[in-house]
Amino acid sequence: MGIGRAIAVVGAALVLGGIASAEDAIPNLVGTWTGTFTGGVRLGGGDLAPADAKPTFVHEDMKRQYTLKIDEQHGRGMIGTWSSVKGSERIQGVVRLDNQTVLFVDTDSYETAKILSANELEFCNQTTNGKDMFAFCFLLKRQ
Repeated sequence: MGIGRAIAVVGAALVLGGIASAEDAIPNLVGTWTGTFTGGVRLGGGDLAPADAKPTFVHEDMKRQYTLKIDEQHGRGMIGTWSSVKGSERIQGVVRLDNQTVLFVDTDSYETAKILSANELEFCNQTTNGKDMFAFCFLLKRQ
């Protein structure tokens, strides 16, 4: 291999390595994210909403505002609060190795989020207990 080709190969490796490193960066989710339902079904009320006596479909026309506030993030782990006008609860989570999926837990639910862009998350809740059963999502935007 000639010296020119060797330099080109090393240069390409450095450029591709730099791209891979940028893509592998853990996203910083600290901040306040707000939004409303995109769809799903709920039964009961949980801690942050009025109770439904029968399964109720939720959709984007329901103007209930919800807020995810990430107060601290250390590497992949984070802590914060999940709230509505009715109240709030502590939440904690972890960014998965794909750097697009986030797993959360609060006092009675499991949530997942997909990072759509630097300032948008699809945030979904799954709850099942003796009184509530939810499966719905929100579009949250960083404020």
